[in-house]
Amino acid sequence: MNKVKDNTSYKIFYDQKNNFGQKEFQSIDLKKKIIKKILIIKWGGMGDIIISTAIIEDILKSFPNAKVDINTLPQWQIIFKNHLGINKIWGSKNKKGINTLIHLYKWIKIVKMSNYDLIIDLQTNDRSRIYLSVLKLLSNKIKYIIGNHAVKPYSIFPKTRIKITNPFQMMQRTINSIGIKSNTFSPKIYTSKKDSVSSKSILKGSFLKKNNFVVLICGSNKRGKNKRWGAKNFNSLADLIKKKFKYKSVLIGGPDDINECLSISKKDKTIINLCNKTNLIELIEIFSNARFIISNDTGTAHLASSTKTPMIVITGPTDPKKVKPFGKKILAVQANSKDMNGVTPADILYNIIKIL
Repeated sequence: MNKVKDNTSYKIFYDQKNNFGQKEFQSIDLKKKIIKKILIIKWGGMGDIIISTAIIEDILKSFPNAKVDINTLPQWQIIFKNHLGINKIWGSKNKKGINTLIHLYKWIKIVKMSNYDLIIDLQTNDRSRIYLSVLKLLSNKIKYIIGNHAVKPYSIFPKTRIKITNPFQMMQRTINSIGIKSNTFSPKIYTSKKDSVSSKSILKGSFLKKNNFVVLICGSNKRGKNKRWGAKNFNSLADLIKKKFKYKSVLIGGPDDINECLSISKKDKTIINLCNKTNLIELIEIFSNARFIISNDTGTAHLASSTKTPMIVITGPTDPKKVKPFGKKILAVQANSKDMNGVTPADILYNIIKIL
């Protein structure tokens, strides 16, 4: 359970601790078997994909001689592109209607032709179970299919069942069941020299140097606008940061965040707006050079947690025990009322001083 500190109007959440060990879940030690080719399935949202990179790192280290393929959505394939341990990254979008059946047909065709010894389903939802069930009906060649629940089509699943709600811990349990110990807790995303040069160019173009700026991640997925702290709060916080620390504020976001970032930067011309001007890998170096990061509960916060930069995540309706990124210098703050406005800019400034 999270370590939680109560305040007058809000709570602070620190890192979670596992109250279980991998021996509780281990069904078989596949590291002792001959595994030549592995498929890892992970289709979720950006945050879930980034969290899974830590789990995938442990899989790769446990099967150093196997070829490991990643099946994920096209928009997230950039996250894995620089990892030399990954053999192939593939996947396409699943559209509605008749295209769903076409997508299933093409997916099964690729999997059957690839001759995988082991499939690790890190998605473990209705859709992945349907796909794998149809696969098993059409092919008996794949010996090991692992998932997080004791249901068909999985041939391996955790030995015992403990209620887990945190998605990272659920994925830990999945790999624990085949003898893989969880050693990696922060996202593992690799950058290339080209990415580094590009990131440095962005920083230089905005006159940003190491530790002379802070990052504000003010947006969210377009379906999660109730998870936004709001332009007014971020503007007030940027003003407090400028007066207290003399740091520049930099806005980061994607296509869904353009209007939010514009409304903030228009009110304060000293705020640098890099919203939708970077790719995901370029952001890593920008985060690494920042003095600290303030973020809504969004997938980009998990990307930022792959660096050592201190961060505060402001949560509203979502449970911090489920969504807080791991990290010693990462806090999640939630108003007792669960109303985003229950946390004030002064509250965040106070906790910035404590975390630095």
